[in-house]
Amino acid sequence: MKLMIASLAYSNDGTVESPLSSYQPPKPIQELVSVGQLDIKTGDEIINRSFEEFNNHSLIQRTNLDQKDWLAWSDAPSQNPDESWMFTGTSGATRNKIISTAAHLTSQVIYPGVFAQNDDDEEDEGAAYVMKNAIEYNCRRNNYEQTFLYAVISGLVNPVSYFEVDYCQGFQEVLEGTSSAFKRQQVVDDVLSGFQHALLPPDEVLLANPYIFDIQKQPFVIKRRRIPYTQAKALYGHLVDFMHVRPGVLTLINPSNNLFYDVDDEQDGLVEIAIPSYRGRDLQFPMVNRIYLGNPNADFNPMKHRTNKNKPKYNLVKFGAEPIDAMRFAYFKSLASKLSNDKELVDRMRQNAVDASTFATFPSIFTMGAGKLDKSVFIPATTIDLPKDAKVQPATGLANPQFAFEAARMAEQDVNNASLDPRTEGSRSGPETARGAIILQQNAVTNLGVMVNMIATMIQQAGELEVDDILRYQTVGESMQLAGGALGMKYMSMILDNKMVNGVKKTIVIRFTDRWVGKRLSEEEIKRMEVALYEEAGDARELHEVNPAIWAKRQFLIVIEPDILLPKNEAFERAIRLETYDRAINNPLIAADPEKMAEVTRDFLFEPTVKGEGAKYLPKDPKKSLQGILPPPRKGVAGRVVENAAVGEVNLTT
Repeated sequence: MKLMIASLAYSNDGTVESPLSSYQPPKPIQELVSVGQLDIKTGDEIINRSFEEFNNHSLIQRTNLDQKDWLAWSDAPSQNPDESWMFTGTSGATRNKIISTAAHLTSQVIYPGVFAQNDDDEEDEGAAYVMKNAIEYNCRRNNYEQTFLYAVISGLVNPVSYFEVDYCQGFQEVLEGTSSAFKRQQVVDDVLSGFQHALLPPDEVLLANPYIFDIQKQPFVIKRRRIPYTQAKALYGHLVDFMHVRPGVLTLINPSNNLFYDVDDEQDGLVEIAIPSYRGRDLQFPMVNRIYLGNPNADFNPMKHRTNKNKPKYNLVKFGAEPIDAMRFAYFKSLASKLSNDKELVDRMRQNAVDASTFATFPSIFTMGAGKLDKSVFIPATTIDLPKDAKVQPATGLANPQFAFEAARMAEQDVNNASLDPRTEGSRSGPETARGAIILQQNAVTNLGVMVNMIATMIQQAGELEVDDILRYQTVGESMQLAGGALGMKYMSMILDNKMVNGVKKTIVIRFTDRWVGKRLSEEEIKRMEVALYEEAGDARELHEVNPAIWAKRQFLIVIEPDILLPKNEAFERAIRLETYDRAINNPLIAADPEKMAEVTRDFLFEPTVKGEGAKYLPKDPKKSLQGILPPPRKGVAGRVVENAAVGEVNLTT
């Protein structure tokens, strides 16, 4: 990771020597750009500043060191001929430990879980249930699972990582017609539209203060990255001032006279996009090579991400592996950094062991009366002429590889102690009892506890950002012409296939509609609508019909359960479930209830083996099957109508 901080060139008398730029915006934009460029300079200084928390390394230096250990880069062999034979390879200890830890943390993909503010409030329960499925719907449709995996690895490797939640709408051109008669039409790009989860490395986010832990409390947050000029042109080429953007040239303002000057940048064909955001001022604007490309009205540049109360919010989540202090320092202690000292010891001992083995295999030779024998004596079929009375003695016993390899094994054990025991990584030897498996699982919980909480907090905060965008963008209808020429609103629907509901796979449909706006329904009308939706859904679906105007106004509490991050041994879990089943069917409270007995049989006998298919092995009517005389159970309705008494509108969910 390499950064170049460009600045104006001055002569001895303080005159700017950099060439004057053709870009000279009006005063309001000058003032805005001046603040933005000054804050970029501040953020650059912070990520290049040495911190005691990083053992007097900067964020960039610490990142480079951690990346080197993660990628297991070896040092180049010595250029000194006397040392060139020495082994300089590095071990993959850090990489292996990070991979095994990430495997534990990502054994199950974690979605943000949504729970009602008030468990006893039916409206809160219904709204939270719909939101939980809406989040899963969006996560399924984008790259969330892959991003989650890379986010965990990035958090373990880097001193800080950033998870970005953005809702976008992109367009693409498609050809329609034949080769003789065709036209280009602009349509919505399904790949670039919707939720876009992304990971930003440490050098692409600049903070205002390294000693403010909560990113939402930062006075400013600047996202910065380098992209090809052609990509920047596709994004901003339609703006008039983009004509001043040139690869390899930054346009900087001189605060003393508010004039802009051109400064040489890296000649790599890329341009810099910087987007300063100021949550407290509701201000956000883009700059390309430091040229302002925001709203011509410099006073109106609102932040894109907003809560359902229309308040600005940074759309980034900051996270890492382990904390450094009591929520003071903005950055983290990576697992790569935590293992660095032990890895250095492992490398040194392994190098000593290899060098000792080399020396023992090809020992030095002491001679008396034979002169100096060079390494050519070890070449096969070499002829060496020695004097008649010469003595040759190999230097044995000077190096013992056994001690060096033992030291290397002890160093590797130190690495295990600093992260995960090998047994929790699947490196078990011999049979293991259930009690032993429980102890190993508890050890894994203890070792990963802090990292689990860090990842859980990241998922929680990302979920809060996603909720904001769902309410802001996906509950808004589009005006369209209906049959007969009348205008109406079209709302989106969300469909989740193969969703597990009470041990049965179903398709969940969330359908937003405004047909309930302004209506007051009697209890009898509500029941009739519930039955109608239940019949429309059928046995294979769950249908939820939601009034977006009411649902979007609700507040949601997102809670992440970190314990599900830990892996499970399926064989062990199956044994526990069967043991539970054996005890449950002998419990008189359960044995007396045929429906509960059927549920226990489904969940603890069939589900561990045939996941999602357990219900098909059970009778449709357990009571009739067992007793033969009980009447069939009354069919319930899978939905509900929730009325908002304050405004007289309803929120119908099924």
